[in-house]
Amino acid sequence: MNLSRKGDILSSFNSAYRGLIEILKIERNFRLHLAIGAVVIISSLFLNLPLAEFLVILLVTTLVMVAEVFNTVCEMFTDVIFREFSVEARRIKDVSAAAVLLTALTAIITGYLVVAKHFPSSWRSVFENIAASPWYVTFVVLVIVTFLAILLKLVIKKDSFLSGGMPSLHSGVSFSIWTIVSFLTFHQQPLISFLVLLLSIWVAQSRIQRGIHSLEEVVIGALLGILITIMVIQIFWGFFPWKI
Repeated sequence: MNLSRKGDILSSFNSAYRGLIEILKIERNFRLHLAIGAVVIISSLFLNLPLAEFLVILLVTTLVMVAEVFNTVCEMFTDVIFREFSVEARRIKDVSAAAVLLTALTAIITGYLVVAKHFPSSWRSVFENIAASPWYVTFVVLVIVTFLAILLKLVIKKDSFLSGGMPSLHSGVSFSIWTIVSFLTFHQQPLISFLVLLLSIWVAQSRIQRGIHSLEEVVIGALLGILITIMVIQIFWGFFPWKI
């Protein structure tokens, strides 16, 4: 009897493990949420958060991933039930995706309220320090990123660097705007920079969800937009008549 129960428990863990591996393979949004969640949790370790507040961050981060899992399950069931395109199927998927969106927004708001009061004041000068740093360092990083983008393009067998979606122009422009806004507002009003960052991520994610760009194309576009904007600001930093 005990052996049967033990086998059932082991079987349950094996099933859960297979399910986790499966969603990591097939669901790009889950991988994205997992990566962002890992960054948030690791970053919170450096803020000396009280145990209760750290557990809140851990909980809301986990809830986003759980919501994404249920969204994927709902999509799978819908695809099985509706073999062809159906308005009802689309509505089911839209409502399921809305649950993920609401959970993510709640996690973002909760995370900001928890982290904001522990945010070191010295970090508010991070963009000023970047602007004052040598421009050629950014240029070298930009060349490396461009080289990696070309290499990635060759690996996925695309002939041209600029055509075929590499890099994502929308992602580059949106993150370039975030960089500019951050230089202008981060020292006094970091919330503005944070909100624009969310909009930039939303733009990038929408390009992936609509199948227009891959994750790699969006990431490369974002990095190029950020680096080019930083380098321009660094070059002309001494000519600015005002201080950020």
